[in-house]
Amino acid sequence: MALDDDVLFSGVAALSRRIQARELSPVELAEACLARIDALGPALGCFVTVTRERALADARAAEADLAAGRWRGPLHGVPYGLKDLVDTAGIRTTFGARPYADRVPEHDATVARRLAEAGGVLLGKLSMIELAGGLGYHTGEAALNGPCRTPWDPTRWAGGSSSGAGSAVAAGLVPFAIGSETWGSITCPAAFCGVTGLRPTYGVLSRAGAMALSYTLDKLGPMARSAEDCALVLGVLSGADPRDPTSIPPPPGLGNGKVRGGIPRGLRVAVLGFPEKPPVAPGARAAYEAAQAVLRDAGAILTPAALPDLPYEPLASFFIEAEAATAFEELIRSGRTRELADRSHATRKPDDYLPKGNPSDYVRAMRVRGEVQRALAGFFARYDLVLAPNLPYPPPRVTENFDAMFAFPDLLGAAGNLAGLPAVALPMGFVDGLPVSMQLVGAPLEEARVLAAAALFQSRTDHHLARPKLARPSPPSARAGGRPSNAVTIR
Repeated sequence: MALDDDVLFSGVAALSRRIQARELSPVELAEACLARIDALGPALGCFVTVTRERALADARAAEADLAAGRWRGPLHGVPYGLKDLVDTAGIRTTFGARPYADRVPEHDATVARRLAEAGGVLLGKLSMIELAGGLGYHTGEAALNGPCRTPWDPTRWAGGSSSGAGSAVAAGLVPFAIGSETWGSITCPAAFCGVTGLRPTYGVLSRAGAMALSYTLDKLGPMARSAEDCALVLGVLSGADPRDPTSIPPPPGLGNGKVRGGIPRGLRVAVLGFPEKPPVAPGARAAYEAAQAVLRDAGAILTPAALPDLPYEPLASFFIEAEAATAFEELIRSGRTRELADRSHATRKPDDYLPKGNPSDYVRAMRVRGEVQRALAGFFARYDLVLAPNLPYPPPRVTENFDAMFAFPDLLGAAGNLAGLPAVALPMGFVDGLPVSMQLVGAPLEEARVLAAAALFQSRTDHHLARPKLARPSPPSARAGGRPSNAVTIR
């Protein structure tokens, strides 16, 4: 029996309950997701590799466990996708980049292994900006399989660099996905695709087996339809890992992956305003004011505030430039950067990628970073959470140059990533049919508080439940070739 869209858009928590109750077959669910991927995935460009046979094998194993009375937890039988920088043994992992198009790792990343042990069903590897944008890019073409599109308007970009994760979740192709962020790579596609994305505290999710871009900034995180779903995934995947010396124990307050309670009355929320420079989408200010009213009505105390005055953006840019040059040193020295899709790489020489200055500059930057962490610790002594707009302007069209968008200020994004702070991005409304987003940011290891506030907001609004209207073309099997035009199917 074919499953309808209500099932495919119901989210991780609802699917988990139905699977555990034996009301929903993991095999039927996987087959329905794969059919939707065949129908809609190619037009969106959100999959690099569809792992059809792996998905069906995972689903059959999950179903057999259920029949035997074995329940592996809230992700048992639930389909998912992985950003194509998370290693999967025997399945190509390309980093979204032509020089690595045929790369097939021998071992699973820790996150991939934990998902498999939890009984999850891997549907495939999701599109991303090449090298997660680590060496720079200017257009949506900077990807192995071309620009990834938001399902709310397929002429527009899904965001970077976790573009495929945002697009696939928004289109109902996967209930959740694992993305990554160094600076904005979860929060940006969450905004442009109208989904919920969690950037955890630095170290909460192991990065072992995931592509390194910036060693001191990289973080993996879930993207899903709700904060509740993100909490479930985080609860399963978080925890220290001997393969990753920067990993840490799970954040407190997430029992079995569930957010405990709501937000206490009197929760102190620092409210940041709109930056002056970007052209804010008409109606975004009204949506932001309405979002504030929801939290205020729930008992939170909202106070206009500003972050401590520090050079967040230049500092974050410096670390990314310096650490990416190290992470991709072999690629740079070989000259194979010319194979990258973004046209800017055709004329750049190896020395053009190296950071300017001398090693002492990195030491000085680390000292300033310490000042940032201390200043933000003082800030969070006065406030429990920060509320801010999250890219409150329309996503650019896939044919546009993104340089003007990249010039928009993002103080909170830079500050939060420098200090390793948890953040959740979530839709706060729609303007001209496109989602607009906000973000809640907390102190280190305050995922439970951040997610509880987001879950409370979503319990009183329905923006996260909206679905894009997508025309379904005939399945690829009915067309010449029998395969999505921009994805490889592993059989």
